[in-house]
Amino acid sequence: MPQYSYNSNRLKVQLKLTINRLKLSQQKKNSINKHARREIATLLENGKEESARIRVEGIIREDLYIEAMELLELYCELLLARFGLIDQNSRTCDPAIIEAVSTLIYGAPRMEIVELQRVREQLITRFGKEFLDNITQHKLHVNERVVVKLEAKAPDSYLVNRYLEEIAKSYNVNWVLNIESESLITYDLLIGGNNSSNGNTESETYTALPDLQAFFMDSLKSNGSSTSKPLDSTPKPSVSLPETPSKRPDSNSIDKSLSNLFPDDSNATPPPYEEHKNDVEIETKKAEEDTVSKKKESNTKDDLPDFDELARRFEALKKK
Repeated sequence: MPQYSYNSNRLKVQLKLTINRLKLSQQKKNSINKHARREIATLLENGKEESARIRVEGIIREDLYIEAMELLELYCELLLARFGLIDQNSRTCDPAIIEAVSTLIYGAPRMEIVELQRVREQLITRFGKEFLDNITQHKLHVNERVVVKLEAKAPDSYLVNRYLEEIAKSYNVNWVLNIESESLITYDLLIGGNNSSNGNTESETYTALPDLQAFFMDSLKSNGSSTSKPLDSTPKPSVSLPETPSKRPDSNSIDKSLSNLFPDDSNATPPPYEEHKNDVEIETKKAEEDTVSKKKESNTKDDLPDFDELARRFEALKKK
């Protein structure tokens, strides 16, 4: 519980001190982790893989701790930028800063920073005990990333292997992960615990293609339908196949069958296109004959003299 009453100036000073302390702690832990990575690379080079795995788990926890400190530093800077919202007359926390306040109150007991503890005390005094109970019991409005990074649990074996690979690669150590152990790890991650929960210790074998008919028959029996028919009893369409000949066919029968298949088309009626083509040719011939007859008539008319001209000639003969 807080030992002092709320003081806005004291809270502002403690926020600034907390930011500086978080930065220094991050730099210190990063340098320690760098030295620890070099030692792990030496262990891998000497073939001490089990010792390297134990040391890597500590580095993973420290990395998560550093990331949580970075998030808390950002929330402290946010409260300094929006400090006017804390000094409001209302006892309720403003929605714009409620996540930052809740996350700092939640993360302060899990950090080794005295200034952050003093910030927590000031915030609890400002917003009350009920606000504190919602955070500690229900984690209300607390950033989930901070909750995950501050959890006390062993890292997954998959993450440990990835850290070992990166450390070996960065320090040029000739170390390769055992494929069998990697496959066992992925199997444990995907299917681990299923056999133990079911109580089955024997290995089960699975066929590539299950018996679907037996599966459906079992399901029908379980539903109570005793008069069900098997799947093979469904009616199938009947296809009539030609009968196979008893004797080898003669050449005459082959010719007859070929004549039936390919009849003689000599006496067949021409198609409509051919009839239309013949009609067109007949019409064109008639038109040509008409033009020729017209030309002959015009030539005969041109040979006969005009009536007026004949009358003039007859008068001229009379005068002579």
